[in-house]
Amino acid sequence: MTSIDRQTRRFLPDAPWTLWDVAAAFGAGILGAIVAGVLVASFGADPLSPIGFSLIFGGQVLASFGVVWVISRRKATGSLATDVGLVVRGRDWWGVPAGMGLQIAIALITAPLVFWLFPDGPPEQGVAEVAAQSETIIEQLAVFVAVAVGAPLIEEVIFRGMLLSALSRWMSKWLTIIVSAAVFAGVHLLDPNAIAVIPGLFLLGVALAWAATWKGDLSLPIALHSGINMLAAISILYGEELLEWSDKQLDQIEGIIRLFT
Repeated sequence: MTSIDRQTRRFLPDAPWTLWDVAAAFGAGILGAIVAGVLVASFGADPLSPIGFSLIFGGQVLASFGVVWVISRRKATGSLATDVGLVVRGRDWWGVPAGMGLQIAIALITAPLVFWLFPDGPPEQGVAEVAAQSETIIEQLAVFVAVAVGAPLIEEVIFRGMLLSALSRWMSKWLTIIVSAAVFAGVHLLDPNAIAVIPGLFLLGVALAWAATWKGDLSLPIALHSGINMLAAISILYGEELLEWSDKQLDQIEGIIRLFT
């Protein structure tokens, strides 16, 4: 294979990202979360509360973005749009509802495996436990922004904008997609309770990496990822209320049917 062939197949070819750069951005996020957690606790707040979690996650996002920006200025063009494909286009709005549909489809596909591995029910992820504690509008909004906005942005930058580009320097397109998806799913095991969702995360990683290579930037993957996380956040925050509402609607429909039978 010639260097020209590799160049035409590369994703975001203008940025010479390495795996060390990816590790630095990811590690900075962990360090940022630790520092933010210490600050939250020092002010007397509960780090495991919805507001505390959102502030800690904000520290993680800012630290990772900071490292990405510094490396981009030193090693590449200095433009995050060029170097990691960080652009958001209005015409890709359809990716949000499509992401919700993708989440449902993958949940249905992986459900038999999850039920087989965890017959008593899968363990609940730490994020879900924290989000479920949200009671006030402020707490719900903070969790929603962190999960449906912050997480899609930083995860797409690191795993699709950087990792996918770095791997594409010496791997074929589909091997790059598969390996990046495996890494994306694997890092979620930092929360051991995420073990049940690893198969689904891998499939989501494949879909998001394919979307990135198809479009050539992160606009559509961010929209898809936002839709995926948005549905998860809605189900966690408002799942019980939605179930109660749907039961009431079914009861009303049943009552109307009885009037005409």
